[in-house]
Amino acid sequence: MKVRAILDYKGVPYERVTPLGSTMLKLRRRGKTGKVPAVEIDGELIVDSTDIAYALDERFPDPPLLPTDARERGLCHALEDWADESLYFIGLYYRWFEAEGRKAIPAAFGQSLSGRALYWFYQRRILGQVRGQGTLRKSPQHVRRDLERHLDAIEGMLAARPYLLGDRPYLCDFALWGQLNYLNRTPVGGQAIRPDRRLGRTSCR
Repeated sequence: MKVRAILDYKGVPYERVTPLGSTMLKLRRRGKTGKVPAVEIDGELIVDSTDIAYALDERFPDPPLLPTDARERGLCHALEDWADESLYFIGLYYRWFEAEGRKAIPAAFGQSLSGRALYWFYQRRILGQVRGQGTLRKSPQHVRRDLERHLDAIEGMLAARPYLLGDRPYLCDFALWGQLNYLNRTPVGGQAIRPDRRLGRTSCR
């Protein structure tokens, strides 16, 4: 969602490809990591949303994704990394582990033998990552407190401005927007991101 939002913001046309099955095998061979998102630009495969954002900003500089001021660039980097690394794992927890959130996932893989095998593979891999990062080792109450603290922090940063660093969106806003939208699609996240929360234009509402 983060990369698609950036492409749309910059007005860059693109073709969306579902990264499952043979497509993922090709990505693993070409990109080495087997990760998504991945974007091919003029024959070059770029993997990782941050690397993709910087590559797009170099090729399509208007409108810019990064502030010109050095301090604001540093803040933009720190906030993007926070969204991508902290909120990301809470989103995975509520989509892939929490009982209500995970109910919708198997349907996306289908009922075929290969679909069920892929679902089992990704579920095991993702939950292993969430456990290794630490979120899955916490109690449900602890994870919910973490979520509420993150949302309170976002409210505070957006209390007097529409975006994290002022009046226009930068890379950190797209990272935060993507994570909030992912969370909003889960039952617990959707409940926590209430209409009365002041999340500015970064909000998924």
